[in-house]
Amino acid sequence: MRAIIMGAGIGGLSLALLLAKKGFEVLVLEKLNQPGGRARWFKVGEFSFDMGPSWYLMPEIFNSFFHEAGESSYPITEVEPKVKIIKGKPLEREHESITFVSDLSNEDGPLEQYLLDTGYLYKVALNRFLYKELTLIDFLDRELILALKKFPILYTLDQFNRMYFKTDIMLKSMGFSSVFLGGSPYNIPAFYSIVNYAIFGKGVYYPKGGFAGYVTNLFELCRKTGVEFKFGFNISKIKINGNKVNCVGNDERCVEGDIFISNMDYHYTESVLPYDFRNVNYWSNKKVSPSAILAYIGAEGSINVPHHTVVINGEWRSHFDSIDNGMLPDLNNMSYYVSYRKATDDTLEGKDLVFLIPISPNENITHNQAINYVNFVIKDFKEKTNSNFEIKYLRVYTPADFKTDYNAYRGTAFGLAHTLTQTGPFRPPMQNKKLKNLYYVGQYTQPGIGVPMVTLSSMILYRKIVEE
Repeated sequence: MRAIIMGAGIGGLSLALLLAKKGFEVLVLEKLNQPGGRARWFKVGEFSFDMGPSWYLMPEIFNSFFHEAGESSYPITEVEPKVKIIKGKPLEREHESITFVSDLSNEDGPLEQYLLDTGYLYKVALNRFLYKELTLIDFLDRELILALKKFPILYTLDQFNRMYFKTDIMLKSMGFSSVFLGGSPYNIPAFYSIVNYAIFGKGVYYPKGGFAGYVTNLFELCRKTGVEFKFGFNISKIKINGNKVNCVGNDERCVEGDIFISNMDYHYTESVLPYDFRNVNYWSNKKVSPSAILAYIGAEGSINVPHHTVVINGEWRSHFDSIDNGMLPDLNNMSYYVSYRKATDDTLEGKDLVFLIPISPNENITHNQAINYVNFVIKDFKEKTNSNFEIKYLRVYTPADFKTDYNAYRGTAFGLAHTLTQTGPFRPPMQNKKLKNLYYVGQYTQPGIGVPMVTLSSMILYRKIVEE
């Protein structure tokens, strides 16, 4: 059976490997000139950059994937410290900070109880429902019901966190992960506190060579198993015969197959279907995740931060409100994240920094506007961290780039936000309801956003395809 996978992101690569191991003939079509999707990379002189994911969490999921594929797990290193949170006023050196380390043996306060409670839910999630495409009936699972009884399931993450923490910096420390789930602590359900357990309880890791190393390994395993790739292949048409997809491609070529799996943007996939097969109204009331301004910086000089740093300036709820309202954030109330891989990986030749500023999903922001934000956070970062470096290389990436490179709906960075009504069975289905041989894998489907969840989506869909 011939499987055509549209998109070589981590979801597409992971599924390609599993299907090829099962004996499928697999062809992956990719718009860009390299694998990885959002997890791709680039190198300029001595500087190398992971363009997307920087947090390697939930290693047991990756171990499970590689076991299912019959391969050895990819080597990883624990990141120490896990993360540093800096809270202050913009452009002022004076600030409050907290650094989270792996050794929690001396922790006997609210964080200890928080991790005990979220750890229980984490284990239930892994054992009972993260490894399958949930339906509403699954919520009748006895163990899940017992677990949810212990949690205020209708609470937001912020409301849940306030049950344990009183200080502002701890509330923000337990709330920043919501950005990477496509929302804010004020609209993400309390259930996603399990991500905090993954960070502060299980640990933060770094794959050998960064995510560039992880993706390269996955790509080479695919090729070794017989998966074929065609790069620079843009898909702008999906042709239908009856209730099945016949071929996918563009004006120059249409590639035939037996089953078709989209690892492209879900909304974009539907936009290139014949009109009668599009679910036009579906997207009108959906909440997409924030987008981001990214700055890739090659630096020379002193950088005094760990691998992961979150800087919170001013009123951070104002920043989240600007995202919800489709506005650009106020410079005085703007938070950002910084990745500095050299703190963990001393094999890197140069010092690469990646700044991420969450903004509303709006592809119309100009490059000059983005540059103004980047210049501001660089100045603020130097002041707060007492770092003194010269910028040798700078590349700024905007929502328009997300749309151009990944066909991202409204320039979103992460896909659909994990609100209560867009969680579990309320996320887009893995199989098209009208076209029985068209499937979807990646961050839009269950379980959702993030490299571990995308990897899980490939495993869930693989089993679904094999069963059918």
